[in-house]
Amino acid sequence: MLKIEESRLKVILDGMKSKTIMVIGDIMLDHYIWGKVDRISPEAPVPVVEIQDERFKLGGAGNVANNLLGLGAKVIVGGVKGDDPQGDILVEILNQWDIPTTHILSDPAKGTIVKTRIIAHTQQIARIDKENRDIISDILRSRLIAAVKDSIDHIDAIIISDYAKGVVSKELIEEIVDLTKDNGVLICVDPKERNFPFYRHVNCITPNTKELGFGAGIKIEKEQDIVEAALKVKSILECDMVLVTRGEHGMSLFDKTGGIIDIPTTARAVFDVTGAGDTVISCFTLCLASGATPREAALISNLAAGLVVAEVGAASIPWERLYKTCMEEIRGDNTHSS
Repeated sequence: MLKIEESRLKVILDGMKSKTIMVIGDIMLDHYIWGKVDRISPEAPVPVVEIQDERFKLGGAGNVANNLLGLGAKVIVGGVKGDDPQGDILVEILNQWDIPTTHILSDPAKGTIVKTRIIAHTQQIARIDKENRDIISDILRSRLIAAVKDSIDHIDAIIISDYAKGVVSKELIEEIVDLTKDNGVLICVDPKERNFPFYRHVNCITPNTKELGFGAGIKIEKEQDIVEAALKVKSILECDMVLVTRGEHGMSLFDKTGGIIDIPTTARAVFDVTGAGDTVISCFTLCLASGATPREAALISNLAAGLVVAEVGAASIPWERLYKTCMEEIRGDNTHSS
């Protein structure tokens, strides 16, 4: 059962629709190929996939933007693509969503990040990644920082979506933190190991247990290890909150007061965990921006994550579905109807 008063929940969820969130990070293209397998290749012991359908979606920071959009927020995105056909598809999708592409910068040398997933009979049989993980140039970083400066008076929060593909760096994080420290703009980070020491003075980071263990230098084997690692990371980075996503064990919130809140998963079925972290940081940040306490934001985002893992591929939860599911949880009817 969701332990938030109904009137309070309505205020938070309704507030989502008036917020503007900026997403900075590694935007990528998810390429899905669906097919069927009837035979094995005579050339090698691999299945021959006969393509039946093919689609493109935005991944990485793009999936964070998609989640925010689904939850009713206005979205501004800053990232880097290639000067290639895949980059054109990426921009076309953003245009379809009415997300401005002004701050999607082109770098021919870096190229557009593409993750191709080949799926046959509902089973993913291969993934092919095309990516260049080099750190972006100082010129491109300066242009992204200029985008933050231009947007700072019109946004409620910034999500740094770090997939360790080169957009996020020590310098980028420091400059964003410096820009926002006097503006009351939240900064939440979905971290990766490469940049973990650099997320200093942000409001919140949302590591999974593997990332948390890396950041703390602690091998996580039991419950107490998570507590020790999260408190150590919180102290080292001097951040307000650490929200640890723990898969089938739900999540644990370590807030600015020193409080620890463990939240069990609400997932009824798990088909695909792809993009679940994107849903968590999107919903958590948007809830905080809408006036939720960290506990309330964590409870709601945990529920959203439980819904998204029941979908195949990187998915987002529409505001209406989240609202309905939250109300069902409050009233004790937790059948989670679709």
